[in-house]
Amino acid sequence: MKLIGIEWMKLRRLNTLKIILAVYAVVVPTIYLLLSKVSLGPWTFPDTIYQFPGNYHMIVFVAGWFNLLVGVIIIVFTTNELKYKTQRQNVIDGLSKRDVILSKFFVVFLLTAVVSLYAFLVGVVIGLMHGSPIGEMFSGIKYIGLYFVSTLGYFTFAYFFANLVRLPALAIVLYLASTVVESIIGAIAAREYYQFFPLRSFADLIPIPIMPAGAESDIIWGQGARTLLALAYISIFVFISYKVIKKRDI
Repeated sequence: MKLIGIEWMKLRRLNTLKIILAVYAVVVPTIYLLLSKVSLGPWTFPDTIYQFPGNYHMIVFVAGWFNLLVGVIIIVFTTNELKYKTQRQNVIDGLSKRDVILSKFFVVFLLTAVVSLYAFLVGVVIGLMHGSPIGEMFSGIKYIGLYFVSTLGYFTFAYFFANLVRLPALAIVLYLASTVVESIIGAIAAREYYQFFPLRSFADLIPIPIMPAGAESDIIWGQGARTLLALAYISIFVFISYKVIKKRDI
């Protein structure tokens, strides 16, 4: 709790956090609600996308498109710590290097929990507004859990990038460009290999909820295997980040 309190004092002064979370909070439910207006020829989204249990799958699919954006918060926060020697000051003030590293992982985990909880609340409110029985509120909630793992993956990747690059602007550009680069490589690689790429594995946790007739999914592995693969990548990013921070002079 002490470490969380220290990190919160820094986060609450971060304007990037306020702006990006405000954009996320407004844009995600807005796009979700506008899906009923979307049509692909004769095909349109059914009303069930706003009702339990399918609404959770749809809301996290929409929210997942903004994970890279929210991940910028992690990069800005981490690189600012390095730029202004805040971590070094924390050590001077009595924290161990282990505490400093652990506190950053807390930030990543808590921010993941915040956006996941928000997605759940949006799903609950909109589901009830569209006539879903309150008794079915927790039907389909597994997608919130999958969204949590997917988001944690993107955020640990952002944290890994921030510690590797250290320069704020460069880290953000490379972080955002990484998804484009991976997509290009994935387009060249065979479909059965692309699913093993890190960012793709995070995205595949939440496949397209509803596809028009004739559309084919690129996902080959089952849900359980995809989840284990994503958790493996998360563990790798956390481990490398820990080693990089521990080895370098903070």
